[in-house]
Amino acid sequence: MVIFLKNNKIYFVLLYMIILTSALFVINMFKNNNTKEKEYDKEEEKNIIEYKANEVIRVKMHETNEIIAMDINDYLRGVLPAEMSPKYDLEALRAQAIVARTYTYKKMMEHTEGEDADICDNYAHCQAFYNKDKIYDIWQKKGYTRGEILEFWDKINQAIVSTQNKIITYNGHIINAYFHASSPEGTEDVSQIWGKESCPYLIHVESIEDESYENRTSQVIISYGEFANIINCDNSIDGYITEKDANNICINEYTTTGRVLNIRIKNIVIPAEKLRTMIGLKSTRFSIETNNEKNQILFNVIGYGHGVGMSQVGADTYAKKGMKYDEIIYHYYNGVTISELK
Repeated sequence: MVIFLKNNKIYFVLLYMIILTSALFVINMFKNNNTKEKEYDKEEEKNIIEYKANEVIRVKMHETNEIIAMDINDYLRGVLPAEMSPKYDLEALRAQAIVARTYTYKKMMEHTEGEDADICDNYAHCQAFYNKDKIYDIWQKKGYTRGEILEFWDKINQAIVSTQNKIITYNGHIINAYFHASSPEGTEDVSQIWGKESCPYLIHVESIEDESYENRTSQVIISYGEFANIINCDNSIDGYITEKDANNICINEYTTTGRVLNIRIKNIVIPAEKLRTMIGLKSTRFSIETNNEKNQILFNVIGYGHGVGMSQVGADTYAKKGMKYDEIIYHYYNGVTISELK
């Protein structure tokens, strides 16, 4: 009888523990589901919220000449993914956000678009800009999923809002925040191109960059005849060359940082930066080879862009090494200060 009672007690204790455990499991599962739903809601909410800066700027669309007024943050949301890959590290995107904001306000101060507009959407004149629908369409065509696109958009928002009102100054003045894609052998001193005077914050600096970047090196091959035709059709170049003359192309002078300053054909000297845009070279750090058998000129190019200011690939590389956005900016722009916009 005693053994039976003991066994009953053990049975009831075990049954009680099983019921209690099951109840706790159901409660926790409900809580977890609730938490996940809340987290999901927050994630969706984050995708909807787009913080405003309450500073209206006027953007001129170069294809239609239409001028659209928009909040500065909306403008920067269209610039950042148009100028830098959303796959880049957040700190690199933050650095680019500050650079883009600085570049924008400098343009506004200089009235480069006249009195009717503050800035344009042409990357060759100001900064590239796409509206949100265009950006989503570009990302979708690149094969990104809906989830990835929302994640990218959140990342762009975070980069802009977390650096809101931050600009780059030198001795209290907004700088010319030039930037470019890649300079694996170091950036260029601004005094070496565009006929610019020397500038203390736009000097040559080291730029460590990811070697897997697809445009780290490139090549342009052009026939003697086509090259001569391009040169002769440019009214700003004083002189005329024949197809045979193109064979005598050579580098005439280098910049202090090792890029090509200008080239020579006969008695015609052409600035390398001009040549870069004329025949589609990705940068002015190049070498030249001629092939008389095929009547071709080969330009072997390193890097992408004019080379002045911040390298975007470099910014991403440094960010992945642990550098913060301010450290990246201080590396590429000598002696500057990150200030609050007043």
